[in-house]
Amino acid sequence: MKTSIWLLAIGMVTLYCTTSCKKLQEKVAREGASKLATSAGALSMLSYNWGNVAIGGGGYVTGIAIHPTTSNRMYIRTDVGGAYRWDGTNQRWVPMLEQLTTIRVDGMALDANAPDRVYLALNDGVYRSDDRGGTWAKVFSTTFDGNGDLRWAGECLAVDSLTSTVVYAGTRTDGLYRSTNTGSSWTKIATVPAGTKGVRTVVTDPSTTVSGRSGIVYAGIPGTGIYRSTDGGTTFSALSGAPVSPNRMVVAGGKLYVAHTTGVTVWNGSAWTDITPAGGANKNYCGLAIEAYDYQKIAVCQRYSTFNNPLYRSSDGGVNWQQMNTGSLPITKTKQAPWWPNTWFSSATASLAFDPLHHGDLYYTDWFGVWYTSNAWAASSVAWETRIKGDEETVVLTLASPPGGVRLYSGVADVFGFRHDSITEYPTSGLYNINEGFSISYCESSPANIAILGSSGNDGTGTILATSTNNGATWTARTLPAGVKLGRICISSNDPDKMVYIAGGSTGTVYYTTDRGNSWSSATGAPTGAVNAIDVWSKDFSITADCVTPNKFYIYKTGYLYASTDGGATWAAQNATAIPNKASYLFVAARPGTANEVWVSLDGNGLYKTTNGGTTFSKVTALSTSTAFAWGAPPGGSTTPTVFSYGTLSGVKGMYRSTDLGATWDQIDNGTEVFPAGVKGLAGDRQVFGRVYVGTGGRGVLYGQP
Repeated sequence: MKTSIWLLAIGMVTLYCTTSCKKLQEKVAREGASKLATSAGALSMLSYNWGNVAIGGGGYVTGIAIHPTTSNRMYIRTDVGGAYRWDGTNQRWVPMLEQLTTIRVDGMALDANAPDRVYLALNDGVYRSDDRGGTWAKVFSTTFDGNGDLRWAGECLAVDSLTSTVVYAGTRTDGLYRSTNTGSSWTKIATVPAGTKGVRTVVTDPSTTVSGRSGIVYAGIPGTGIYRSTDGGTTFSALSGAPVSPNRMVVAGGKLYVAHTTGVTVWNGSAWTDITPAGGANKNYCGLAIEAYDYQKIAVCQRYSTFNNPLYRSSDGGVNWQQMNTGSLPITKTKQAPWWPNTWFSSATASLAFDPLHHGDLYYTDWFGVWYTSNAWAASSVAWETRIKGDEETVVLTLASPPGGVRLYSGVADVFGFRHDSITEYPTSGLYNINEGFSISYCESSPANIAILGSSGNDGTGTILATSTNNGATWTARTLPAGVKLGRICISSNDPDKMVYIAGGSTGTVYYTTDRGNSWSSATGAPTGAVNAIDVWSKDFSITADCVTPNKFYIYKTGYLYASTDGGATWAAQNATAIPNKASYLFVAARPGTANEVWVSLDGNGLYKTTNGGTTFSKVTALSTSTAFAWGAPPGGSTTPTVFSYGTLSGVKGMYRSTDLGATWDQIDNGTEVFPAGVKGLAGDRQVFGRVYVGTGGRGVLYGQP
């Protein structure tokens, strides 16, 4: 993350035309956080440090690339979490796409003749960096799909190994393109069809040359086959007998090796030979790697949506194979994140790569991260370890930071979520053993009492409720009303036995319990459909408990705030005049320490608050939009909680903080954070002033603090 702290929006400067730009810059540089008045409040740029809450992997790493001649040039791509470069000194992955607006990566390529150059296929086109991902330039506008089908196949980009000037881009829908000037301009290759799934794999063969570039080029089109050029990539024709659905291709020693949906095959220039491991015929193979110093040494892996997919090695060019993860050739596993289940090995494996400069070093990427062995050719057990430090690719569904005890709870897609006792150390275990965690609530006066909603499927299949009295150390499974799924759970601020549940869906009704979820009753007068969710991605956080008044709850629905003063049994709308409806995201939260004050964040329709339980509302006029909103700890010597909002002030989208209940705001994202994975959740730390947690759509949980 960038940490430049002296940037100011141009619009701010123009408001101060009576002060010279030089004096203004000197003032900002001198004072750092000087407050500069605007028509809607006060704005300063506060210096914040940003980083990731340590989780440890958890998302699909769809490819890895290692430079053939220069050490410490290794990169990975993910489906929704961007791309990373390897920092060999600190043994961690460093995110590279923080300043772009799209980070779904569909392919990548390195330049053998320019060690610092890397190309990425992002959803809106091809990007090039000449400084190892420090800065990027878009060089080709076209369509990719980093989270689409066959994202594990590839690579769809290739730089000719003989010359930096020639670059190929296989698109999802528009066939194959070539650049002969390092990406400055592109020409479509008319003889390569687009196919139904796009051109997913491109490789060059430097064994012959045409005008200084590789004479032979291969393009793999799943469902169609492989096309070959023998004139340096100018024209192509279908390669007879080729696998119909290639996943990955490697050229070594003038031969083309192909991992495909029914096996592994090699082309020697005149004939195909099936080298599929014995017993593994008609299986889907994706991972494929060949040692640079000995082309007879090959590794392949099957790919299924399961765990422990077979990993094979061959020392004789594929004549004989050994499976590395079997009883006869067992593996050992060292996991950096202690919460990783032992089953998480070779899960939907996407890619394999040998380090060309270190014999026997083999990497693979899969559903959850990166694995590495320093001796793939060990005679006995092969020792594997994760290399996930810095790789934080999870999709956050919800966040909660209580006023005491645990720092943070996260609800996360696919791996449910975590209890974060430390933001710099990996959690020791998951929060709960089910896939999706989408609602977390704690008791304001007794925060060790929490409740969670989760499900086995992202459509809400198998929705469960569980409660804990010890910060999530142990759980008690509870019931839910018959036939419901998804929704939100909310605990009373003074009595953890009393909870309100809003069922998901356009007709979802409201229920209440007085025995911590052992039994439920239907509420009277409550709005239906307040959590209009069809899946776990819903951002209708429409319910909150009054932080002071016992047994009081609030629900927002289409402009009206409903309140219950009897633990959720009966409800009534409080405001006679509606405020705007949500534009998309909705966050409703009661003010800590104060009765009857509720704030409603309506995304594109701004931020509203009531101080009388909903009878009347006022708009927080400084913010024209408020996508996400949360409360945090007050400054030292004050009891007024901090307000955080990801919104728009004076036309500038950013992360903002207010310590005076929205009268004035400070920008805290250093003017450079654009949160390319999106802001999907927000929680102010209730115990540490100034710290805020940002749940993203693929970059895990970020945190910022002064």
